Amino acid sequence: MKTKDTSKTEQVVDEILSYIIDHKLTLHDKLPSEEEMTELFGVSRVCVREALRGLKFLGLVETGTRRGTRLRQVNFALLSRILGFQIAVSDLSYYQLLEARLSIELSVLDIIINKITPEQLKELREIADCARYEDTPEAIERNYQRDCEFHRALLAISGNELLCSFSRLLEIFFARREATCVMSQAAAAEHQGLLDALENHNLELARGIMRNHLAKYKGE
Repeated sequence: MKTKDTSKTEQVVDEILSYIIDHKLTLHDKLPSEEEMTELFGVSRVCVREALRGLKFLGLVETGTRRGTRLRQVNFALLSRILGFQIAVSDLSYYQLLEARLSIELSVLDIIINKITPEQLKELREIADCARYEDTPEAIERNYQRDCEFHRALLAISGNELLCSFSRLLEIFFARREATCVMSQAAAAEHQGLLDALENHNLELARGIMRNHLAKYKGE
């Protein structure tokens, strides 16, 4: 249950974020001082400090004795770890998360189909080599990690750091279901089929293979 102080601090966070957007601040721009924000938002200085501390923890702002509080480049790796932890311990619907992952992976296919190079295809085929997958109960963890390696490499080709970060945080949740989703040589063959479709610029086939591949996370 949220306390009155917690709600007030969250309100100040919203006020600060709205101020940044409304005033079109960009990286390294300076925010108002604590005293100015106290007057702007009609709250105590303690609430302002708590709000700034939270934004600093998330890597959105940085503070300096002489430079004041400024916007900084978001550390997506840190942010994805924090969000991933929240997802891992939350009661969010599994199928909502599956839909989110499917949306990300399908959209990435749209991005990379016309930019993937022969060298990148070769590297992905080496990751998806069926010989690396072992169809034994003991190999579940190794096969799962190889599957993750393939999907990370596929998303990396997009060059979109935000999409890669979102995918990584969802991966934390899916790792909890690896025991019910045995990635085997059949999964590696699907990877190879996906690469064939990309190489032949057959987007619809690639999307269909990806849908079927991720459907295994439902235990289908």
